Amino acid sequence: MVALLCSPCAAQPLDSVQGDSSPEAYIAAHGGTLAQRGMLEIDGRRMACGPYPTVLDSHLRDFGASVRGFLILNPNLFAGLATPVKLWIFSHECAHQSVGPDEIKADCGAVQRGRGEGWLTPAGLDQICEFMRPAGQDQAHFNGVHRCELMHQCLQEHEAEQTPDKPRKRQPVPVRQ
Repeated sequence: MVALLCSPCAAQPLDSVQGDSSPEAYIAAHGGTLAQRGMLEIDGRRMACGPYPTVLDSHLRDFGASVRGFLILNPNLFAGLATPVKLWIFSHECAHQSVGPDEIKADCGAVQRGRGEGWLTPAGLDQICEFMRPAGQDQAHFNGVHRCELMHQCLQEHEAEQTPDKPRKRQPVPVRQ
């Protein structure tokens, strides 16, 4: 098992990988270590992103990136980050595999995954927001404060969908004979 042992902002999909975008080709060109699907551990939690492996590249200029078919994380930049922040970065990059380059959807997907898997609490989202606060706006991202507002909104919507007060489809009652 490959462990990300080091206990801010996640990158958009990496556009600089051309031609063969396999993780092996990336490693041959840029270096890194391959963590096969399901073999990555972050602070004691095994993380998987569907069928996609993760490349650990300590030379990546950001915390993480997403390339069609695999993720890239910089384990050196993870040092000192709170566990919810690390898991959110991984989940954000993983979400790009299904939502494409949409940063808002990737942020929301990471929040929903965290709540669904039980590792993201409101206090954890506050840690993520503190991490995100200094992030500036660029072509792909809103500034950190705005992204955080949208993630809180996403969390509230997710929680509302999970409440027991929400009307549910009635299950058929078994008939006894």
